[in-house]
Amino acid sequence: MTTTPIAPIEPHAVHSERLLAHAREMIEKGDRLQASEKIWGAVVHAIKAVARERGWSFTKHRGFNEVVRHLAEAAGEDKLAMNRLYRSVDSFHTNFYGDTKEPAELEEGLEDATELIRLLHRADEKAPRNLSAPPGVNRRGGAQ
Repeated sequence: MTTTPIAPIEPHAVHSERLLAHAREMIEKGDRLQASEKIWGAVVHAIKAVARERGWSFTKHRGFNEVVRHLAEAAGEDKLAMNRLYRSVDSFHTNFYGDTKEPAELEEGLEDATELIRLLHRADEKAPRNLSAPPGVNRRGGAQ
């Protein structure tokens, strides 16, 4: 059975921008757990925005990294840098459950998230519009 994802009330790109700002607020308030999750969430929503625009869908966590890697490669971007930034930001999703990151690490994570989102958008602009979906990611409406 094929399901069509329901569009969010607000676009993923709007969520991404709001979450970056909220992460900054949470860092300033000293709320490490919420700052961590907002850092991760900002990147997730940026990736979802790009994937949705390209008609790609995925349901597994791995799909986020596949989209980043695939776009970087197709656009001739620095895949190693984008993968490093992705791994950094992904560690903040994990930190939500472990709460081991220090305030300075949260600042670095916010910088990494901002840079990854910038590079993701640049790669999306440079990659061919008809680019096939990466492994583990399907055209919207296809089997997962």
